[in-house]
Amino acid sequence: MPLSEGRLLENRVAVVLGASSGIGWAIAERFAEHGAKVVVAARRLENLEKLAAKIDGVAVQCDGSDFDQLASLAATTVERFGGVDVAVNSAGLNRPSPIKDITPELLHDVAGVQFFGAYYFMRHFCNAMAESGGGSLINVTSATAIAVPVAIAPYSGCKAGINFVTKIAAREYGPDQVRVNALAPSFVPTAMNGFGGMTPIDEARVELDEEVPIAQAFIDETPLARVITVEECADVALFLASNLSSSMTGQIIPVDGGNHLCRLPSFGPAPRRRN
Repeated sequence: MPLSEGRLLENRVAVVLGASSGIGWAIAERFAEHGAKVVVAARRLENLEKLAAKIDGVAVQCDGSDFDQLASLAATTVERFGGVDVAVNSAGLNRPSPIKDITPELLHDVAGVQFFGAYYFMRHFCNAMAESGGGSLINVTSATAIAVPVAIAPYSGCKAGINFVTKIAAREYGPDQVRVNALAPSFVPTAMNGFGGMTPIDEARVELDEEVPIAQAFIDETPLARVITVEECADVALFLASNLSSSMTGQIIPVDGGNHLCRLPSFGPAPRRRN
């Protein structure tokens, strides 16, 4: 059955962190289309309330780097709905920098969300699902944690760490029937991207000029020869959340059109050559 047919998450309770824009927004929409009761969370409450009204969901303001706020998000969801079946961490913060220019402030800001926050999210939501009989947790990581990029070590390093911790969590929570997987997108144009040639359509989507350098670079290094969309990321998240993937845990799934088979375009200046 195509993913567009049927309702794969009927009456399940899903939490999507980082839902105020981009991939998280699209995932929340897809889950609601398939019958889930969706709690959307992020720091930007105004955007969340707009999304919640659209999908008949619940908006909760939450800092994805804060241990106590994430604990409260899990507890509030359980109290309201009686449990959690699906939890997606799509919170993101990227501050590009070559290693030679990294400052403690920059690294701590990125790691607070992408590394420590991801640990906290897994702890609270895996525990909540374990107590209610199991579920599916999905970390949204990045193809830059699989390939070797230039000038985004803070971001890609944290994502690579969480890819590995995803596997550990899958082992630890497997006996509780909690599945833990990661979705690793390549370049996905969203309203939050700071590149040119992108005209926002809504909080998740943009109209992309494929002639802009960043788009063309990825197209040239992708076997499917096109840019990945937020809808494609949402479809893979739906698969991981549903019973269609009931045998899968501890997997890092590239959503990249095969870009990981080629190479990652450079995000910064070429490395210096030594004579």
